[in-house]
Amino acid sequence: GNPDQPTPPHIVKAMQKAVAKPENHQYSSFRGTAKLKKAAAAFYEREYGVTLDPKTEIAILFGGKAGLVELPQCLLNPGDTLLVPDPGYPDYWSGAVLAGAHMVTMPLLEKNDFLPDYDLLPEDDKKKAKLM
Repeated sequence: GNPDQPTPPHIVKAMQKAVAKPENHQYSSFRGTAKLKKAAAAFYEREYGVTLDPKTEIAILFGGKAGLVELPQCLLNPGDTLLVPDPGYPDYWSGAVLAGAHMVTMPLLEKNDFLPDYDLLPEDDKKKAKLM
């Protein structure tokens, strides 16, 4: 991203330390490391009370943009329905278009704290949606 604040000093120091390690001088595993997946599962358990299997329920991506564009292509067939926030990040649309999916926008309105109001969506679209 493009932060509007300086990176906190403790993060800069941790990054400097990590960059000096030879094991970090290569591409990471395409599937992610077991340590990273276990840490993600622990985070979800701690923060949300959700139990995830690190081996089968956590995917490591090389960036959020890649996930937004590629996941619809992996999980949807042409004509499948995808719910996307509006306003939203432009790559929501890119992923939908590349997948050939039918995109249904969910208005994010101030009166609803910018959260989707599912009552505004047609019942048929909600039933057909395979991805949000």
